[in-house]
Amino acid sequence: MSERRWYTEPETFIAGAALVVSISAVVVGLYETSLQRHHDRAEVWPRVEIATFTSDQGATVTVENTGIGPAVVKYVTVTVDGKPQRGWPEVLHAWLGATPAHFGHQTISDHGVRAGDKVQLVSLPHTDLPPHFWDRVGRIGVTVCYASVFGEYWTVSTEHLGTKDVWRSVDRCPAQPEGTDF
Repeated sequence: MSERRWYTEPETFIAGAALVVSISAVVVGLYETSLQRHHDRAEVWPRVEIATFTSDQGATVTVENTGIGPAVVKYVTVTVDGKPQRGWPEVLHAWLGATPAHFGHQTISDHGVRAGDKVQLVSLPHTDLPPHFWDRVGRIGVTVCYASVFGEYWTVSTEHLGTKDVWRSVDRCPAQPEGTDF
């Protein structure tokens, strides 16, 4: 009587087919997981924009999250003529030559900005606006570094207020310097 070899047995073919189907299911599952992660990241993508507005009441500088997910603001820096400042009173003094008696400002560093929210960074009443405002406001630059809830980081900056924002993806945000209030 001749002995059949193990690899010619029907059970071997069935086991091999089951192994191929199992491995295929794992590969498809991993691919679907990867697609789901990309989709989840796209569902909470923040996009922060810096804007300057004027009206009869005065002028404001705002940060708005026009994306579809929250932005966690990690770092804000403001410059006048390229020199970093420590807070809005210092910015306004360097820009105007004196700190106005009445102005409003808000801190956003280490804060979240929900999708669709607009935060007013600084506001000046009409009486304190310098002549030729749009010519002079370009001396101020703003950079904001923010993160998504998935830990992806971006910076948005405008070297001169009133000009185009520039976005960059970055590995991480720098730490907010001690003593700054933005």
